[in-house]
Amino acid sequence: MVALVAGLGAYGLTRHFATPPAPASEVAWLVAEFQLTSAQSTEIETLHAQYEPICAAHCASIIETQNAINQATNPTEKSAAEYHLTQLIATCHASTQAHLQAVAAAMDPAQGQRYLAMIGPRLSAHQHAEPFGLR
Repeated sequence: MVALVAGLGAYGLTRHFATPPAPASEVAWLVAEFQLTSAQSTEIETLHAQYEPICAAHCASIIETQNAINQATNPTEKSAAEYHLTQLIATCHASTQAHLQAVAAAMDPAQGQRYLAMIGPRLSAHQHAEPFGLR
């Protein structure tokens, strides 16, 4: 009985402290989900690597402006920050939509359309806490 308890305890500890497996990369998911060729995968990976810092900058600006709204001490300041936030979100969405269109264009046409239909609704719900991904 002691051996069983010790064994279960050891198993529990190894499960608790073990490094979880790394999630599959977004590009790997795209390859599997949309049957991408190696060339398509490489092109999309390049597109996404180029867009990630742009998206991160958009998110940082949006979060900074949201903080400014929360810290605004007068209505005029708050209104100006809210207007700026609306502009930032519109810029972010347009830029990300263009990026997603470029990703879809790197796929076979039917798969690209399926990708846009799948990913599009996520964009309007994006909260900008982190850069928008490929899935």
